Amino acid sequence: MVKSNDNAAYKRGQELLDVGQYEEAIVQFNKAIEEQPDSWKSLNSKGFAYQKLSRYTEAVDCFDQALLLNPKSVEVLNNKGVTLSMRGLYKEAIKCFDEAIATDVTSLEALNGKAIALQHMFAYKEALDVLEQAMKIDNKHSQTLLSIAVTLQKLKQYERSIAFFKKVLAADKNNIKAWNGIGVTYQLMGDNNSAIKCFTKILNINSREIQAWISIGFVYQKMMKFGDALKCYKKAQTVINNRYHHKLYDGLASCLTKLSEFDQASEVYQQIFQHEEGKKKWDAQRSLKFVNKLKRKKAMGVLPSLVPDEGEGETPKPSAS
Repeated sequence: MVKSNDNAAYKRGQELLDVGQYEEAIVQFNKAIEEQPDSWKSLNSKGFAYQKLSRYTEAVDCFDQALLLNPKSVEVLNNKGVTLSMRGLYKEAIKCFDEAIATDVTSLEALNGKAIALQHMFAYKEALDVLEQAMKIDNKHSQTLLSIAVTLQKLKQYERSIAFFKKVLAADKNNIKAWNGIGVTYQLMGDNNSAIKCFTKILNINSREIQAWISIGFVYQKMMKFGDALKCYKKAQTVINNRYHHKLYDGLASCLTKLSEFDQASEVYQQIFQHEEGKKKWDAQRSLKFVNKLKRKKAMGVLPSLVPDEGEGETPKPSAS
């Protein structure tokens, strides 16, 4: 019997997974599973690739098959929990993380996963309790510090939130998640210019960081600068070669709607509807109906301008790093 560690298809699949070629990775994991049907690692990696493609039902199916072979795998339980969270099934996700913690009380990934699910359920104090357990295990763990910062942000304790993000930056001045967190916090405080500076800092670290382009686009939308927002979203599209990305497509569709580009907005919402499941799919369907309603009003000449008559700023240009 070929072991998964020695399976060439499995190794090739992992290489493809690491560089974001998820469809190609799945082909390799299928080959590995054909050679070794009881390879829970191949099933787990295949599920992770499906997760990255937002094909959550197929991902969970792979994780369930892997758990039949290795019921106590903390890695698989965590992956399944994260996927269920992505689907908005937070209670089910917490059950997975609790199973993982029962197997390994030191699993920082499980503790952080549970805390994030609790955040989505607006149970912020409970999330902090879980993160305190994680801090007892490792008080310098960057993901735990980031999770605490985000939870404090949700509790509107903005200064404390920024302080925890800065703890992460003290150890890693180029930590993109920390810079993004501070930027979001400034945005919530109403300081849009400081927020844009933080997101631009990310682009100075890596000009191809898609989340930074999306975040700046979102801030520009809040500032009613829809033309500049659209430029940021278009830049993000070129970075990922027009591959599907929910946050990007959601922002792009919203921006196009504000600019009364209803046909383009409808196309983007249709792509979201085709790619997503659960609440995100339902939201896209509802938005499609709204855009079609606006389109009919425009055709009848009874649609007021959706954009205030204001000057627009400059799209940020990252400096050479």
